[in-house]
Amino acid sequence: MRFTTVAASLVVAAASASAACLEQAPAALGFPINFDITPSRPNTISFQVPPNSVGPCTLIAKFPDGYPITSTGSDLVNVIALDGPAQGALVGSLRFRAGGKTFINSFACRDVMTYELEIAQGEGEVKFSEIQGAGLFMDVGDCY
Repeated sequence: MRFTTVAASLVVAAASASAACLEQAPAALGFPINFDITPSRPNTISFQVPPNSVGPCTLIAKFPDGYPITSTGSDLVNVIALDGPAQGALVGSLRFRAGGKTFINSFACRDVMTYELEIAQGEGEVKFSEIQGAGLFMDVGDCY
């Protein structure tokens, strides 16, 4: 009987540990992180994922209603993996917009995950500041 109780407790603990979700901010020295993406000036963003994290790792963009994002011309932004098994691959495209969350792509978690943001085509510019709660984040774990 005691073994059954202990085993059941371990199963519940394991299930709740795997159901945990962490919203990881970019690896930077502080906020704000100012992005200014143009055809001649792509921007890079890195995430340091805690060791032994259980995935998936999902790259998201989220901005509250009314958040200031400036865009001119072509504002479609490509997201390129700079490391990992898909190094150099296009892993997503998006238009940064206030008022919601955009799922860019999910990946197997690695200690460091780095991406380049570039204007997809033509002439354009996208500007925004990453602050706590607004910008690009890596959701680590079973978040959805």
